[in-house]
Amino acid sequence: MYSNIGFETDRNVAVVTLNRPKVLNALSRALKAELLDAFGKIGADPDVRAVVLTGAGKAFSAGQDLNEAKDLDGAGAEEWVQEYQRLYDVIRGVNVPIVAAVSGWAVGAGCQLALLADIRLSSPTAKYGMPEIQDGIPAIFGLAMLASVIGLSRSVPMVLTGEPLTAREALQAGLTTRIYPQARLLREAKALARKLAAFAPLAMRLDKEWARQLRDQSFQAMVEFAKTAHRRSFAAGDAKRGMEEFLKGR
Repeated sequence: MYSNIGFETDRNVAVVTLNRPKVLNALSRALKAELLDAFGKIGADPDVRAVVLTGAGKAFSAGQDLNEAKDLDGAGAEEWVQEYQRLYDVIRGVNVPIVAAVSGWAVGAGCQLALLADIRLSSPTAKYGMPEIQDGIPAIFGLAMLASVIGLSRSVPMVLTGEPLTAREALQAGLTTRIYPQARLLREAKALARKLAAFAPLAMRLDKEWARQLRDQSFQAMVEFAKTAHRRSFAAGDAKRGMEEFLKGR
């Protein structure tokens, strides 16, 4: 069904796997479209009671596919923000718990995907970060989403320096819940998802709805500011120059 993600159900748990390992599961438009479709199906399926979100290969996700973003102008960058808004709205609207199993890089938009999960489990190789500043891109989504989890005192330095947190640092900051050996990570994530799936579905739904309401106002403000910020930085050429330099270095 999908070519950029894996999607399967294990009893009443859906497992969604970002599946572009050769590019560290970078988020292309095609991958995001498949995620949008998959989470739409999850939200409409009463038999799915929990979700595991993970990445194939050595990384959870290295973030936005810069080959698709490097030539955007200001108007294109604003549409890019709206594209993420549509995806995030669908994921946020899922009323069953989401457990992220994170190994390797979870940076930029990849970190944001992990932040949309209710619980994050990590392997020792996990690194969470918002390196956009190094590419000349403002990290508006990243800062707001990080701040809601670990506070401004930790998230602002991450965004301004672009430096990631290791798995151990993420655990200390409250960004991840547990660290498991790589070989056990997905198994533990599925076990936790099955445990959550066994709880009363109505109570789980209401908890998720309330958590979403608590964040809704700041989420909408984030989206509106991100549209302006991305339009300005891409129109100025800062983002294009930064991404081109990064891609040359890669």
